Amino acid sequence: MIKINVNLKYNSYKVFIKSNLFEEVVYFHNKKYSGCKAIIITDSNVKKYYLKKLVNNFKKYKVNIKTFSVPAGEQSKSFKTLESLSNKILSNGINRNDIIYALGGGIVGDLTGFLSSILLRGIKFIQIPTTLLSQVDSSVGGKTAINAKIGKNLIGSFFQPSAVFVDPNTLNTLSKKELLAGYAEVVKYSIINDRKFFNWLEKNHKNIYNLEPDSVVRILSKCIKKKAEIVKIDEKEDNTRMLLNFGHTFAHAIESEMDYKIRHGEAVSVGMLMAMRLSFILGYTTLKEYSSLESHLKKFDLPIRLKQISSRKNWVPQKLLINMQSDKKVFKGSINFILCKGIGKAFIKRDINHVIIKEIIQDLID
Repeated sequence: MIKINVNLKYNSYKVFIKSNLFEEVVYFHNKKYSGCKAIIITDSNVKKYYLKKLVNNFKKYKVNIKTFSVPAGEQSKSFKTLESLSNKILSNGINRNDIIYALGGGIVGDLTGFLSSILLRGIKFIQIPTTLLSQVDSSVGGKTAINAKIGKNLIGSFFQPSAVFVDPNTLNTLSKKELLAGYAEVVKYSIINDRKFFNWLEKNHKNIYNLEPDSVVRILSKCIKKKAEIVKIDEKEDNTRMLLNFGHTFAHAIESEMDYKIRHGEAVSVGMLMAMRLSFILGYTTLKEYSSLESHLKKFDLPIRLKQISSRKNWVPQKLLINMQSDKKVFKGSINFILCKGIGKAFIKRDINHVIIKEIIQDLID
């Protein structure tokens, strides 16, 4: 089993990577939280594959458990779901010594983490991410949130999990589209600060595409270590952690325009290419670097144009720009962008001419 430390000033924890680790989860629970109730939150998709397996392991060790399921999809990151889930959990009885488990992808993790941060003013929670996106990114670092009508992740908190358990085998039940969408976040890590990692991804793209086990484990451990290093330096996203938002200023605007009815990773794919093109237009990187990213995303069947996300949508650059102005990363009225001085060299840039931003969006419509 691979163990990665997330070292923070307060509330440090470990990430465990191992195939078939549900029994390890229960062993951890009994060792650290003996006598405490386990409250498992999942969604309607993950429930079919993994809830019974996890529950049976808890029952084997006579742990008192309660399970709750929400509808799969971004619509569950809402006040409506938060209120409904809170009332159900409170009605079933809970105290501050109990442990909440997030069994699912990024949506379940975000919702469960935020719920845990506000329920009884804070209850420990543990992440069991089941998608590539959540395993390499959202389950680590303590960002929790639900969506608002005007934007994504605008209502939330920083609330670190007590542990993260990553089982690579859960990726086998994902659709190819879901899996590849998560891969966009893997590429992001290489773009922001690791050219060698990007080169490795390029060299091993066939093994990665086919989920070759050793390649998958290497990706998981590499990305989680990178996330842990960045969060250690900047837990509350005051500076360095902002680099993890590469492509996300564009991506969140795209998701908002699509009423969150697309995969986050697909929006990130187009968003990263927009950010790289903006870097090129402003003279920070070369056309060759832009083309390298575009080519790599194509190898994984990821969208590189807005029309590939929705061919029927009338994409209007001004609308996306308006969405960006509601983004949580806006600083003193200025939109924050993460740009690159070549692959592996990301930096923060503000005060970019809105005309140029709209031109970039227009260039990547079709």
